[in-house]
Amino acid sequence: MVKSNKPAVETRRNFFARAAKKLSEVRRKIITVVTMAYAACLANAASTMLAFAANGGGAIQDDVDADAAFVGVISFFAKWIGRVGLVIAFIGAIQFALGIKSEDAEGKSRGLMVLVAGFIVFAVTKSLNLFGFNTGIL
Repeated sequence: MVKSNKPAVETRRNFFARAAKKLSEVRRKIITVVTMAYAACLANAASTMLAFAANGGGAIQDDVDADAAFVGVISFFAKWIGRVGLVIAFIGAIQFALGIKSEDAEGKSRGLMVLVAGFIVFAVTKSLNLFGFNTGIL
């Protein structure tokens, strides 16, 4: 015979507890559906944009302007990323010096890794000149 923990007669307390549980499950599903519909509407509204053609100019002039703007954006980001790389290398040099001072092998290796990582970031931004981007980092 299988024993069941379920009482033979359901009490009022169990009935309300079970009803509240079902209600919370239904409420959670409704809130999820409403939230997803709202997010889809926001994504649709945020992605639409009106564009009008400019009077005058030509396709060649527009391409030159677009290329100049693209190079300008890349140069701006490369300049600041290169500077951040140099700051990271400086922090790595300080860590390495403190590791030497305290004779901590792990501190020395961590400092050297940060130092090299900073110089790699700087070198990558300087290598953009090979691809025609004049960054002028420093």
